[in-house]
Amino acid sequence: MTNFKKKFLNIFLKNASTKIITYNEKKIDYEELLSKIIQINNFIKEKKLEKKTLIIQFKDRSLTLIFYLAAIFSNITICPLDPNLPNYRLNRIKKSINASKVLKNFTLKNKLYSNTNKLNFNDHNFLITFSSGTSGDPKGIVHSANNILGSSYSYSKLIKLNNKTRVLHCLPEFYMAGIVNTFISCIWTSSQVFVVDTFSVKSVFKIWFNIKNFKINLVYLVPSIYSMISNFSPPNARDIIKNNKIKFLSTSNNLYPNIRKTFFRKFKTKIRSCYGITEMGGPLTNEIYGNLQLDTVGKIISGCKFKIKTIENKKILFFKSTFLCKHLLISGKKRKIKLDSQGYFNSQDTGYVKNKQIVLTGREKDILKKGGELIYLKDIENLLIRYSFVEEVAAVGIQNDLSDEKLNIYIVLDSKKNLDKKIKKLIKLSEKEMYKTEKPDKIILLTKMPKTSSGKIIKRQLIKLDAKNKIKEIIL
Repeated sequence: MTNFKKKFLNIFLKNASTKIITYNEKKIDYEELLSKIIQINNFIKEKKLEKKTLIIQFKDRSLTLIFYLAAIFSNITICPLDPNLPNYRLNRIKKSINASKVLKNFTLKNKLYSNTNKLNFNDHNFLITFSSGTSGDPKGIVHSANNILGSSYSYSKLIKLNNKTRVLHCLPEFYMAGIVNTFISCIWTSSQVFVVDTFSVKSVFKIWFNIKNFKINLVYLVPSIYSMISNFSPPNARDIIKNNKIKFLSTSNNLYPNIRKTFFRKFKTKIRSCYGITEMGGPLTNEIYGNLQLDTVGKIISGCKFKIKTIENKKILFFKSTFLCKHLLISGKKRKIKLDSQGYFNSQDTGYVKNKQIVLTGREKDILKKGGELIYLKDIENLLIRYSFVEEVAAVGIQNDLSDEKLNIYIVLDSKKNLDKKIKKLIKLSEKEMYKTEKPDKIILLTKMPKTSSGKIIKRQLIKLDAKNKIKEIIL
């Protein structure tokens, strides 16, 4: 097996004076970055934390990212968590992963360290991430250093990152795309990483300032944010995209064709999708050209394979990866990851292959049987998202005592202005453009969607929403 750690260290040594990270206008080159890695390594040895698990919760996003690199070269396992996580959840996670320490503050000295002799070049379990928890109880996923380095290296080749790439890092730094796609992959290729505040509704215009200010040419966002910036962007946004030759990539969730089309009409550039599974080491595919008609996620990275199995008339995607996680942690106990007899993992996503590109059609759990027919909830969501006043939508199958499932559609509108008119349009669409079995039993208008930190809608929580989060419930 390739020793990715030694290969990775050579990147630092060969590019010592190359600027790699920018945060709060401060630029860090490889030499300084390696110095910080050695300094953290020394701290771990001094505090006798080797072979132990450390939870990190830094408000300084750049420090979290640097700690990933230090953990790769130290014999320690780190679990990065949102610094705003409630204490009861923090304590539960600490117990479940048997963490020795929670580190919320850490100060790096302005001193140059260069001795790499004490760095750890043996493979070890260095990272625990937690699943989004959209379809069940959150689970800890344990990754080895070699697997994550291999995954990020392979992905950097697929996406063709290079020393001219300037990446805007605005995804959560404790989320897989914020670790692998927009950080470690960039370190491999000397792509400059510009760390800004995590994207939020309030920063919709600030993103364009950052793109222009840092001359960004690669942006990763989640689909709901793409939908938002299509409706709320400065007049010069299209010029900024054209001048910087920006590539836009989508991650985390379904990229509906209507979001793709709206974005293209607005900015005359296509969003490209990528697809990943945390258990498989993160990113698995990347779309090269962009597709306006389908949720194409592109070609698979080197080191991974996929196949399609038909199960109960559903075409399910299965993946096999060289970068497979080591094991799972559920309720504090180690669990082997479930694989089929050939070593493939059930992604629970449905799809097919067209022109050598993987096309997603939805999640296995997002296909329900109604009126004796299979209904793809993703198709229904795509119909509704085309309305500019629909900010977010989620179609959810509700278990019924009878043979059929019921269908609820949850929607967040842009505002309550002209509410009756908007409701009439939604009802008309369901009556005129949806097939009889696709028609929802209810449309529920919400103030906001329950989401994970990475922006995924947690559908199982929608059914239990309090009345205070509902604006109106329409029974059809």
